[in-house]
Amino acid sequence: MISTELIYGVAFFFQSAIGLVGNSLLLMLYVCISFKKPQQKKPMDLIVAHLTLANMVTLFTRGIPEIMFCFGMRHFLDDVGCKALMYIYRVARGVSVCTTSLLSILQVLIISPSTSVLVSIKVRVPRYISHYFLFFWVTNAMIYIPVITSAETIKNVTVSRYLHVSHIYMVREGNESKPPHLFLFGMIFHDFIFHILMGLSSTHMVLLLYRHRKQVQHIYSSSHSPRSFPEIKATQTILLLVTCFVLFYWINNCILIYESARFEKDAKWETIGSFFGGCFPAISPLLLVVRENRIPKPYCIPGKTQRFQKDFMDVLVNS
Repeated sequence: MISTELIYGVAFFFQSAIGLVGNSLLLMLYVCISFKKPQQKKPMDLIVAHLTLANMVTLFTRGIPEIMFCFGMRHFLDDVGCKALMYIYRVARGVSVCTTSLLSILQVLIISPSTSVLVSIKVRVPRYISHYFLFFWVTNAMIYIPVITSAETIKNVTVSRYLHVSHIYMVREGNESKPPHLFLFGMIFHDFIFHILMGLSSTHMVLLLYRHRKQVQHIYSSSHSPRSFPEIKATQTILLLVTCFVLFYWINNCILIYESARFEKDAKWETIGSFFGGCFPAISPLLLVVRENRIPKPYCIPGKTQRFQKDFMDVLVNS
């Protein structure tokens, strides 16, 4: 009979493999476009590249250790390694939240009409994108400092004294001066602010798309649908990314809250939550690749497969 750990290991393996390969190829594509074809650069490229980097760190620091444990490696981390791994994972995950929010906000600015009050912000924001990245990393690095003091490697102790228990690490409950639930609340509240920004920007994008569709549906024929506009397609992609992000993020958070509220800790809940937490980093590059019009798509007509392969290699190598 197949063990539960083997099932977890296979699931994390495929998730990490798909995510790391997809994010690596997408990052390579944006780097090639930036240096070889700067005329094809878009305002969103730098943000998406930063998001893929944060996603890769998230997958590597959470998925790889789970795979190692599920395939038989036990106690491969000491306390220092465990603290460092969990700290980097939490910081990268927080940066992913902030970057996804920035992605949706910038797309709102891009598609806003010239008569909008957002025009002045639209001109200034792209100039300071690198500053936003630095701000995200610094603030998340400061927010998650308590992870360093509370995380420790698995030990033969009573797990009911711990807030979270997984196959790899445990999180202490802390003391009266620093209640653990206060940190958990602060962490969720920080992410909730950025989710509110995502929600507001996504709602605004939907309204703009609807208004644009109503304005042009009597002008263009079915062969020139508004869906074919690059701005509309990019907006739909961002909306799809934000929806997937919010869905998987809050599934992960609900499991995290449920597990922390249980008296009898069970590592399987943390493992399941980690898997859902890794779904967005694994799926997002696939969504971006499918909807990226600068990547040659396979031809369905027989005899044109070689042409597709040549075009794809031209983009990545010769550009």
